[in-house]
This record gives sequence, C-alpha cells and structure tokens, in this order.
Amino acid sequence: MIEIVSPALKPMPAEFPRLAVAQVSKAFGANKVLRDVSFSVRAGEIVSLVGENGAGKSTLMHICAGSFPADGGAMALDGAAFRPASPKAARRAGVALALQETSILPDLSVGENLFFGDEPRNGLGFIRQKRLHEAADAQFAEMGFALKSTRMGSELSAAERQMVEIAKAIRLKPRLLILDEPTASLSSHETELVLAAMARLKAQGSAVIFISHRLDEVMEAADRAVVLKDGALTLDAERGAFSRDDLIRAMVGRTLADIFPARPADLAVAPVRLSVANAAAAGLKPLSFSLRAGEVVGFAGLEGQGQRPLARALSGITPFHGGEIAIDGAPIRLTSVARGIAAGIASIPDDRKHEGLALDLPIRMNVSLFALSRRSSWGWLAHALERRFAETARQRFAIRSTGIDQPVRQLSGGNQQKVVFARWLAETPKVLVLYEPTKGVDVGAKTEIYRLIGDLTAAGVAVVLISADMLELIGLSDRIHVLFEGAVTGTLARPEFSEEAIMRLAAGPEGVLNHAA
Repeated sequence: MIEIVSPALKPMPAEFPRLAVAQVSKAFGANKVLRDVSFSVRAGEIVSLVGENGAGKSTLMHICAGSFPADGGAMALDGAAFRPASPKAARRAGVALALQETSILPDLSVGENLFFGDEPRNGLGFIRQKRLHEAADAQFAEMGFALKSTRMGSELSAAERQMVEIAKAIRLKPRLLILDEPTASLSSHETELVLAAMARLKAQGSAVIFISHRLDEVMEAADRAVVLKDGALTLDAERGAFSRDDLIRAMVGRTLADIFPARPADLAVAPVRLSVANAAAAGLKPLSFSLRAGEVVGFAGLEGQGQRPLARALSGITPFHGGEIAIDGAPIRLTSVARGIAAGIASIPDDRKHEGLALDLPIRMNVSLFALSRRSSWGWLAHALERRFAETARQRFAIRSTGIDQPVRQLSGGNQQKVVFARWLAETPKVLVLYEPTKGVDVGAKTEIYRLIGDLTAAGVAVVLISADMLELIGLSDRIHVLFEGAVTGTLARPEFSEEAIMRLAAGPEGVLNHAA
C-alpha cells in the first residue's frame, strides 16, 4: 500500500489550536460575504459549520483551503501564520478540502481519480497501475465504501462520486480536513461510514470541519457547532451546550415549531384528486392509495424500500403496470412524463443537478423551459416574453440571484431547488410529487419551500411527499404511509404521528430492521 507522510502526524504544541481564524472578512464587489469571523478548531476535534445557503460557509472554507484570499483578518495553523496562496499550497501545509461539487473525471477509473496528480510511477515515469488499484481498493476497504477502483468515473452515481471525492481528501491524512456537505447525496448507511471516517481521523489527531444542513448529523458528530448568519458568527458552542432549536434560531431567528405551515383540521370532505388502485411497478408491489385536494400524503421508510420507484412511477418515468390511476375520477394512462404533465402531475426529482436543471444555462431558460415551450409560435419563443416570465418566477419563488441571466450553477443549493420548483410549478398542477424536496438545502430555504407547499395545498393541489426526513414528514403531512420492501406496511393519521411510530412500521411486519443500501 502507498504510504502517505503527512504534516498531521508531526507533534505540535498543545496550546495552539490546529486552525485559528481571526476577524476574517471577504467581499465580492459590494456584497460583503464574511464580516469579521473568528473561530478555531483543535487537533482531534470535529467542528460543524452551520448556516443558511449564502451565509458565507463555503467562502470561509475556500479561504482556509487557499482557493482565494481573505480581504482582512488572519489565520494560523498550529500557531504559525497561515495564508495559503493556492489550494496546492494549502494541501502541502496539510489542509484538504472535499467539495460538494465533485471533480471526478469520467474517462478515468475510480483509482486513477483517487490518485490523480499523485500516481505511483516506476523509474521510467509510467504509472504503476497494479499498485495504484491495490492502494485504492485498500483505501475504500478501510472506509467501508463498496467501490471498485477499476470502475470508470462515468459509471458512478451521484453518491458514489461524492464518496470518491471524500476518499481523495481523507487519503492525504491531513492536519485539517474540510468537508463541504459530504453527506448531501448519500444514503443513511453511507453517511454512517463517512461519520465513522471522520471519527477515525479525529482519533488520529486530525482536526475536521464539516458543513452540513442535516442537523441530526451535527448533533451526533460535532464536538462543537459554529453558526454563520449573513456572513457573521452567531453561535460557537461546545457539545452539550446547544440544541437543535438553538442551531435553527442562530441560523434563521426562528425555532423548529415556527417552520412548518399550519395544516387544515379536516380534509375528509375534499374531493379525491389522485387515486391509485392495485398498481405495481418495478421495485413496487401492488399499491392502493388516494389523495384529496389540498392534502399532503407522506411516504416514509428505510433506505431502498420503494421510495425511488414510487416517485418515478408517479411521474411517468417508469410506468405502473396493472391497476388503475385516476385524476379527479377520470382514469389516465400514466405511461410517460408527457402524459403525466398533460394530466396535471408535476414532479420534483431528488437529484436536481442531474435530473432537474440545466446547470450551465441561465435562470430564465431553466424556469421557462416547460411553460413557454407550449406558448411558442412555430418553435420560436419571444425573448421579451421569456424575460418577463422568468422575472415573475424569480420573485414568486424568492430566488436569490444577481438576475435572471445568472447561470444556475452559480446559485446556492437552496436557490437551485427553487429554480426546479419554478420550472415545474409555472402553471399550478393538480398533483405535485415531491421526492426529497429539501435535500441539501438549509433551514431558511426549507422554510420557504414549506411555505410554498402550504400555499399550493391551500389552492387545492394534492401533494405526495416522499422524504427520509421524519421531522419534515411529520410537520407537513396529513397522513403518512410507511413503505417496506415495496409495499405499504402501515398508515398513520396526524394524531398518531411520531418518529417511534414511523420506525416501528418501517421495520416491517417482523419488526426487524432491513438496512437496504
């Protein structure tokens, strides 16, 4: 196995923090992104950096990793002045950054991606492929990642790309590891592996900073939480000195109870908007359920119990076979996305970057794609109409941007998700299918999305909510169906909602947890 010699292994004076940040500021033009931020992380400590999208978290970490300089303030690494001129200089100093936006090269193998720029070579300069792949497989085995080093980068899922990105940073055995939303696209099992890898680095004396919107992870893994709001520090607290509500209040100025919109007391008199009767699909056993106008029906379950097949079947990507689907009592043939749209079904996918957005196109083209294509004349679209439509959508969905011509790739995760909503909800649907609608977005953006869901249901839209976030399901749903091995194993009414009740049903008829990957 290739041995990595890292500055992390050198003994350092205990009185110095691993990284100290003092009154760091940064502005891009007139936009002040960081305002005199000060915090530190010690060797053998895990610090979670939390905040809304746009709070300055990623900017601060990019400064620490040498991507660009601060405008003011200072940093120290193990007591020595630290002002890296580039990411390469930061890595030489022992600081590694794993980004949420992966840099996996599709035409290289997983092993070649892992060692890119640092490949083992023989005396003639040729890459020693066998040694490279053996070292890569050993790295993945140590982390518990089920990845083969010989697979091509182009074959990887979003979660697998993220796992390789994390492994690239951990392989360096850094003094300081910075992880930017490392688990946003991972399953619960994969998340546990990443948290375990962080704990191993901590035990070896490395310092870890991780950015996460998943507050459960923060509560579980962080020795300390640091919160930014509008570029300023609002909380810096040790484990045991902060709660989930403390984090939310420091981020957005509200508590958890204030985030979810009020639900109607009784929807029993509302007409049935969507009915599914004895319909099966790949990965799903025959299902029967219905939604009333204005109702939110949630679907819960452990990983891999039929959530994704259900979302794809309801959107028409992978059609149901057998059974009957009806909208407002009229049977429909849900055999394609186009048929679903024509019937009044809108669907928000879980992977916005690969299934929901054209990242390199501007906001105006993303939000107007579906609605205006039906209003074009002989394939031509009036530019002025597109701009008016896009600006209206930007304001309606509170998309924070420099304007409608800004490329979607430059937006925060929460604002990218709002663009997805704007694209699909340009015209009010009858049924809205939401699959992990707030994955990878901050509490502030979640609040705005929840408000939007409340507005839609008030207008009579029936919502299918498929989510791994139990608090989200409990806070938004009127009923919750729980999936196990592709079938509904139980249904809960709002008075019966609790995380314990959901988990009992999610464990299946025998009560044995099935952690499907």
